[in-house]
Amino acid sequence: MPIHCRLFVRRLLLLSVFMLVLNRSGHAMAQSLSGVRIGENKSRLIAFGNPVASDRYKSFSVSKWKLSNENEFSVTQSSAGRIVFMESDWAGKSDDSSCDLPGLRFGVTTLADIRKRFGSNGFGFKNRDAVISVPDGVVLFNSYEVGNVVVTFITKVNDNGAVSVKPEEVPTPVADRAKLDAISIADAGYAETEWGTRLDDPQYKKPVWK
Repeated sequence: MPIHCRLFVRRLLLLSVFMLVLNRSGHAMAQSLSGVRIGENKSRLIAFGNPVASDRYKSFSVSKWKLSNENEFSVTQSSAGRIVFMESDWAGKSDDSSCDLPGLRFGVTTLADIRKRFGSNGFGFKNRDAVISVPDGVVLFNSYEVGNVVVTFITKVNDNGAVSVKPEEVPTPVADRAKLDAISIADAGYAETEWGTRLDDPQYKKPVWK
Protein backbone atom coordinates (compact mmCIF):
# COMPACT_ATOMS: atom_id res chain seq x y z
CA MET A 1 0.00 0.00 0.00
CA PRO A 2 1.44 3.44 -0.93
CA ILE A 3 2.64 5.45 2.06
CA HIS A 4 0.10 8.25 1.50
CA CYS A 5 -2.71 5.67 1.65
CA ARG A 6 -1.32 4.19 4.85
CA LEU A 7 -1.15 7.67 6.40
CA PHE A 8 -4.74 8.37 5.37
CA VAL A 9 -5.98 5.10 6.90
CA ARG A 10 -4.04 5.79 10.10
CA ARG A 11 -5.54 9.28 10.41
CA LEU A 12 -9.01 7.89 9.79
CA LEU A 13 -8.55 5.29 12.54
CA LEU A 14 -7.25 7.94 14.96
CA LEU A 15 -10.24 10.18 14.17
CA SER A 16 -12.65 7.27 14.78
CA VAL A 17 -11.03 6.52 18.15
CA PHE A 18 -11.14 10.22 19.09
CA MET A 19 -14.85 10.49 18.23
CA LEU A 20 -15.61 7.32 20.20
CA VAL A 21 -13.80 8.66 23.28
CA LEU A 22 -15.50 12.05 22.89
CA ASN A 23 -18.93 10.43 22.64
CA ARG A 24 -18.32 8.23 25.68
CA SER A 25 -17.02 11.24 27.60
CA GLY A 26 -20.15 13.27 26.86
CA HIS A 27 -22.31 10.24 27.62
CA ALA A 28 -20.59 9.78 30.99
CA MET A 29 -20.77 13.47 31.92
CA ALA A 30 -24.50 13.47 31.20
CA GLN A 31 -24.94 10.71 33.78
CA SER A 32 -23.21 12.46 36.68
CA LEU A 33 -23.64 15.46 38.97
CA SER A 34 -20.83 16.81 41.15
CA GLY A 35 -18.78 13.81 40.03
CA VAL A 36 -21.34 11.30 41.36
CA ARG A 37 -23.04 8.79 39.08
CA ILE A 38 -26.40 7.06 39.28
CA GLY A 39 -25.96 3.48 40.48
CA GLU A 40 -22.92 4.17 42.66
CA ASN A 41 -22.85 3.12 46.31
CA LYS A 42 -23.64 5.65 49.03
CA SER A 43 -20.03 5.37 50.23
CA ARG A 44 -19.21 7.63 47.27
CA LEU A 45 -20.84 10.49 49.22
CA ILE A 46 -18.38 10.44 52.12
CA ALA A 47 -16.25 13.00 50.28
CA PHE A 48 -18.99 15.60 50.71
CA GLY A 49 -18.86 15.43 54.51
CA ASN A 50 -21.95 15.59 56.68
CA PRO A 51 -25.17 16.60 54.89
CA VAL A 52 -27.01 19.74 55.95
CA ALA A 53 -30.29 17.81 55.94
CA SER A 54 -31.43 14.18 55.87
CA ASP A 55 -34.85 12.61 55.55
CA ARG A 56 -36.73 9.43 54.64
CA TYR A 57 -38.98 8.96 51.61
CA LYS A 58 -40.78 5.62 51.42
CA SER A 59 -37.94 3.08 51.58
CA PHE A 60 -35.38 5.63 50.40
CA SER A 61 -33.07 7.94 52.28
CA VAL A 62 -32.56 11.52 51.06
CA SER A 63 -29.55 13.70 51.89
CA LYS A 64 -28.73 17.28 50.97
CA TRP A 65 -25.45 19.20 50.88
CA LYS A 66 -24.65 22.86 50.30
CA LEU A 67 -21.66 23.10 47.98
CA SER A 68 -18.87 25.69 48.08
CA ASN A 69 -20.65 27.77 45.40
CA GLU A 70 -23.80 27.66 47.58
CA ASN A 71 -25.68 25.42 45.14
CA GLU A 72 -27.63 22.59 46.78
CA PHE A 73 -26.92 18.97 45.90
CA SER A 74 -29.41 16.30 46.98
CA VAL A 75 -29.16 12.53 46.63
CA THR A 76 -31.73 9.77 47.04
CA GLN A 77 -30.46 6.30 47.95
CA SER A 78 -32.24 2.95 47.91
CA SER A 79 -32.42 0.72 50.98
CA ALA A 80 -29.47 -1.19 49.50
CA GLY A 81 -27.40 2.00 49.48
CA ARG A 82 -27.51 2.53 45.72
CA ILE A 83 -27.87 6.09 44.37
CA VAL A 84 -31.08 6.33 42.30
CA PHE A 85 -31.72 10.08 42.06
CA MET A 86 -29.70 13.32 42.26
CA GLU A 87 -30.52 16.98 41.87
CA SER A 88 -28.40 20.11 41.62
CA ASP A 89 -30.18 23.38 42.45
CA TRP A 90 -28.72 26.75 41.54
CA ALA A 91 -28.24 29.22 44.38
CA GLY A 92 -28.94 32.14 42.06
CA LYS A 93 -25.42 33.61 42.10
CA SER A 94 -25.07 35.41 38.78
CA ASP A 95 -21.26 35.32 39.01
CA ASP A 96 -21.21 31.50 39.21
CA SER A 97 -23.74 29.99 36.82
CA SER A 98 -21.70 26.98 35.71
CA CYS A 99 -23.24 23.52 35.96
CA ASP A 100 -22.15 19.92 35.45
CA LEU A 101 -23.14 19.61 31.80
CA PRO A 102 -20.91 21.46 29.31
CA GLY A 103 -22.52 24.20 27.26
CA LEU A 104 -25.28 24.82 29.80
CA ARG A 105 -25.40 27.56 32.42
CA PHE A 106 -27.77 28.16 35.30
CA GLY A 107 -29.74 31.36 34.93
CA VAL A 108 -28.53 31.78 31.34
CA THR A 109 -29.52 28.73 29.26
CA THR A 110 -33.19 28.90 28.26
CA LEU A 111 -35.73 26.18 27.60
CA ALA A 112 -35.62 27.30 23.96
CA ASP A 113 -31.85 26.65 23.97
CA ILE A 114 -32.40 23.19 25.44
CA ARG A 115 -35.09 22.34 22.87
CA LYS A 116 -32.77 23.42 20.06
CA ARG A 117 -29.77 21.52 21.39
CA PHE A 118 -31.59 18.23 21.95
CA GLY A 119 -33.97 18.40 19.00
CA SER A 120 -37.31 18.32 20.81
CA ASN A 121 -39.26 19.25 23.92
CA GLY A 122 -38.15 15.97 25.52
CA PHE A 123 -40.68 14.03 27.54
CA GLY A 124 -42.67 14.19 30.74
CA PHE A 125 -44.38 11.66 32.97
CA LYS A 126 -48.04 10.89 33.53
CA ASN A 127 -47.88 11.39 37.30
CA ARG A 128 -45.60 14.43 37.38
CA ASP A 129 -46.79 17.89 36.36
CA ALA A 130 -44.80 19.37 33.47
CA VAL A 131 -45.48 22.90 34.72
CA ILE A 132 -45.78 23.99 38.35
CA SER A 133 -46.83 27.41 39.59
CA VAL A 134 -44.65 28.89 42.33
CA PRO A 135 -45.08 32.18 44.22
CA ASP A 136 -42.69 34.07 41.93
CA GLY A 137 -43.50 32.45 38.56
CA VAL A 138 -43.60 29.00 37.00
CA VAL A 139 -41.26 26.01 36.90
CA LEU A 140 -41.08 23.67 33.90
CA PHE A 141 -39.77 20.10 33.67
CA ASN A 142 -38.29 18.67 30.44
CA SER A 143 -36.64 15.24 30.47
CA TYR A 144 -34.30 13.43 28.07
CA GLU A 145 -32.71 9.99 28.19
CA VAL A 146 -29.08 8.98 28.20
CA GLY A 147 -28.20 5.33 28.68
CA ASN A 148 -30.36 4.02 31.50
CA VAL A 149 -30.88 7.37 33.20
CA VAL A 150 -33.32 10.25 32.83
CA VAL A 151 -31.89 13.78 32.84
CA THR A 152 -34.43 16.50 33.67
CA PHE A 153 -33.83 20.18 33.02
CA ILE A 154 -35.81 22.35 35.40
CA THR A 155 -36.32 25.86 34.06
CA LYS A 156 -38.02 28.80 35.71
CA VAL A 157 -39.80 31.96 34.65
CA ASN A 158 -39.65 34.63 37.34
CA ASP A 159 -42.84 36.60 36.86
CA ASN A 160 -44.75 36.86 40.13
CA GLY A 161 -47.69 34.89 38.78
CA ALA A 162 -48.26 37.08 35.72
CA VAL A 163 -47.51 34.21 33.31
CA SER A 164 -50.18 31.60 32.64
CA VAL A 165 -48.92 28.39 31.05
CA LYS A 166 -50.83 25.23 30.21
CA PRO A 167 -48.87 22.02 30.92
CA GLU A 168 -49.55 20.63 27.44
CA GLU A 169 -48.39 23.76 25.61
CA VAL A 170 -45.42 25.93 26.50
CA PRO A 171 -45.36 28.79 23.96
CA THR A 172 -42.09 29.96 22.47
CA PRO A 173 -42.08 33.36 24.25
CA VAL A 174 -42.21 31.55 27.59
CA ALA A 175 -39.53 29.06 26.49
CA ASP A 176 -37.29 32.02 25.66
CA ARG A 177 -37.74 33.38 29.18
CA ALA A 178 -37.53 30.11 31.12
CA LYS A 179 -33.96 29.93 32.49
CA LEU A 180 -32.20 26.82 33.74
CA ASP A 181 -32.60 26.63 37.52
CA ALA A 182 -31.86 22.98 38.38
CA ILE A 183 -30.84 19.65 36.87
CA SER A 184 -31.81 16.19 38.08
CA ILE A 185 -30.69 12.72 37.05
CA ALA A 186 -32.71 9.62 37.88
CA ASP A 187 -32.37 5.92 37.33
CA ALA A 188 -34.88 5.09 34.57
CA GLY A 189 -36.58 2.44 36.69
CA TYR A 190 -36.90 4.80 39.64
CA ALA A 191 -38.34 7.52 37.37
CA GLU A 192 -41.01 5.22 35.96
CA THR A 193 -41.96 3.90 39.40
CA GLU A 194 -42.20 7.36 40.94
CA TRP A 195 -43.64 9.39 38.06
CA GLY A 196 -45.52 6.87 35.92
CA THR A 197 -45.64 6.31 32.19
CA ARG A 198 -43.36 8.36 29.97
CA LEU A 199 -45.09 10.90 27.72
CA ASP A 200 -42.85 11.72 24.75
CA ASP A 201 -43.01 14.89 22.68
CA PRO A 202 -44.20 13.92 19.14
CA GLN A 203 -40.82 15.08 17.78
CA TYR A 204 -38.79 13.29 20.45
CA LYS A 205 -35.76 11.25 19.52
CA LYS A 206 -32.97 10.07 21.74
CA PRO A 207 -30.52 13.00 21.85
CA VAL A 208 -26.86 12.91 20.97
CA TRP A 209 -24.94 14.06 24.06
CA LYS A 210 -21.89 16.18 23.35
